[in-house]
Amino acid sequence: MTQPVIDHTKPIIAVLTEVSEKDGEGPSFKNIHAFCEELNEYVTKNGGFFYVFTLRNTSKEAFIGYYFEGTQWQKASLPLPNFVYNRIHSRRTEVSEKFTSFMELAYEFNIEVFNHRFLSKWEVHKWVSQKNHLHAFLPETYLYKEALLLELLETYNALYIKPLNGSQGRGIYLLQKEQGSFNLAYTGKEGLKQQPFTNVEDLKAALVQKIGPKPHLVQQGIDLLKWEKNNLDFRVLCHRKNTQEWQVTSVVARSSAEGQFASNLALGGKLLRPHMVLSSFFGKEMAATKLALMKELALESSACVSEHVDGLMVELGIDIGIDVLGNLWLIEINSKPSKNHGERSGKIRPSARAIIDYCFTNIDSESEGEI
Repeated sequence: MTQPVIDHTKPIIAVLTEVSEKDGEGPSFKNIHAFCEELNEYVTKNGGFFYVFTLRNTSKEAFIGYYFEGTQWQKASLPLPNFVYNRIHSRRTEVSEKFTSFMELAYEFNIEVFNHRFLSKWEVHKWVSQKNHLHAFLPETYLYKEALLLELLETYNALYIKPLNGSQGRGIYLLQKEQGSFNLAYTGKEGLKQQPFTNVEDLKAALVQKIGPKPHLVQQGIDLLKWEKNNLDFRVLCHRKNTQEWQVTSVVARSSAEGQFASNLALGGKLLRPHMVLSSFFGKEMAATKLALMKELALESSACVSEHVDGLMVELGIDIGIDVLGNLWLIEINSKPSKNHGERSGKIRPSARAIIDYCFTNIDSESEGEI
């Protein structure tokens, strides 16, 4: 294995994720591969050192990881990093013995690990619910219980049933009531499926079978704005500037794929320019107001999560919807927002810059006043 030349006066920043290797093809960082290339480019421009590693090859002496040299990623034994950005994709891995051992090692050697775990939808809802000024933006949400489901169906014509620990729009059910009958929609392996029911007992039996013992939320359905007849929402990316402040780094509108009710890119959703979309509904002036309010809501939500969560969050993806009356709704908060935008465009996206800027700023602030 080759050994790189590293300037140890600059931060060493690493991404923890899953890596696959094929003979002659080099490593693949899967759906964050292009993002890692951007992180590497920006770290290198600023004089730091960047690499990618997995849980398989960590010890107190060194991590076996992949750094970029020339035109390809090289495997090497590398020094322990100052910062680790956790992009593990499996919740199961994050509660494994290997991950626990890694976090203990990080603590022992003063390695700052950020976004160290996925967030549960229920814990996030409880945190945000404690802020009275945010209540108006929260859909009515409860832990799923069969009796509660039937009670809510008397109030709302649509309900979402979501797994507490789901991601990328998977495992969500949309239950709609119309003239005494019910329709249950969900995404299966072959796309969107719809199952009609003429009575409550059959519906209850089907839900018991589909949901099983895993904890779920039941949430008020919202009549969201639609773009070309597809559901529309907005993803606001927020990043920590320092210990006190958050900033909005990007906003995109997301339209669901035809026939889907979730707008996630993993389910075929597409990205749109937010101001263009908002202007088509509200006009340019009101669109700017809606966008400003959306950013304010995202920043308030990010500050709330960082106030309550154990460990350090540097990046959060805030999903916000707007209903047909123009009201904003806080739909979800993600600690592992998607980076899967396909091939690189040649630019370093704002979220990559923000993550690295935080690391460099934090190194600088820690060194101030040292003798």
